[in-house]
Amino acid sequence: MIGRMPGALIGLALLVAPAVGLAQRGTSMAPTETTPIVALMQRAAPALLRGDPDALQQLELDAADEPFRGIALLAPAQAPPSGALPVVILVQKSSMRGWEVTEEPNLLLAAFDGDTGALQIARALDTEPGGKTPAPNLRRPPRPPAAAEQTTMTNTYHVDARARLPTLPQSRALVLRALAFDWISDPVRVSLHARPAPVPPTIDPLPTTKPGQLPTYEVSKHHPPTPDLGVAARIERTRDGHPTLLGSFALAAAPERRLPAPLALPTAAGTQQAVAVVPVTLALVTLDSARTIIRRWVVPVFGASQVPAAQRLVGHFALDLRDLMPSGSAEDAAMQVAYVFMDQHVAGPLTLPGAPRR
Repeated sequence: MIGRMPGALIGLALLVAPAVGLAQRGTSMAPTETTPIVALMQRAAPALLRGDPDALQQLELDAADEPFRGIALLAPAQAPPSGALPVVILVQKSSMRGWEVTEEPNLLLAAFDGDTGALQIARALDTEPGGKTPAPNLRRPPRPPAAAEQTTMTNTYHVDARARLPTLPQSRALVLRALAFDWISDPVRVSLHARPAPVPPTIDPLPTTKPGQLPTYEVSKHHPPTPDLGVAARIERTRDGHPTLLGSFALAAAPERRLPAPLALPTAAGTQQAVAVVPVTLALVTLDSARTIIRRWVVPVFGASQVPAAQRLVGHFALDLRDLMPSGSAEDAAMQVAYVFMDQHVAGPLTLPGAPRR
């Protein structure tokens, strides 16, 4: 039982991103209206975060009366720098979705540090003895009848995020999310012990100086349109058959993003001037396996002069993903999706081109 935290503000996240990876199986898995679930969790937040079994059971009963499909994550907006960090995850889905994406081992908890781009992802539920992660289970029971799409499964989980993610950074604003393969919750910001704003990280990898090669940080006709705020991404295969991650983003120019002075960078298009840097982190999630591949980049933002505070930063990236998919691995035979994390924003799930289907 976790002690009550008097006066703690509550953050709530709910699924809004469309599910794509399993839609080819013909099921209906689009998320639904989240407002009723927000109200349910907010009303009982103190008891839920304490892990009160009656409150958790009542939340399941009340949620089952709502036409909600998705993942909801409840967490305190502020937490001490040590000790338990309670979160509550609600998953409501059809029985068909339950057959397609089981919660063990697919339900994950992700923590993203927007200052550095560090991302941690771990199973939200109990691991095997010794903390070992099982290999992907590619066997499934027979497909249930079509009527399973009309029945509802609702589960709530009270989880200590620090027990699952024991090396959480002392971030000013850690961003927590829940994932279940191609379903993801919205972000919940949790403020831990304050730390000074970090020095802007070093650009990595540096842009190529050879035309036609990667990585590049300039916009092209292949990039997705730049969002008003956030990140958009897609994965495409190049002419040589290799997967390329293409992204466009727009963010506020926080102090930790702005460079103290413009930095000249040689690129394939000539010397460009970097005025800010943004950490970008990609997670490759495999169905039925908690082995998540994580890769971090630090992307430059080009401009003519130093960026004023709060100005909108706009940037792009194109990166080779070959090192994320080693040939001969067990995951090659499994279904995979990718997520791109940037500050509190996420692009995805992104289906890898040519990924095998069952």
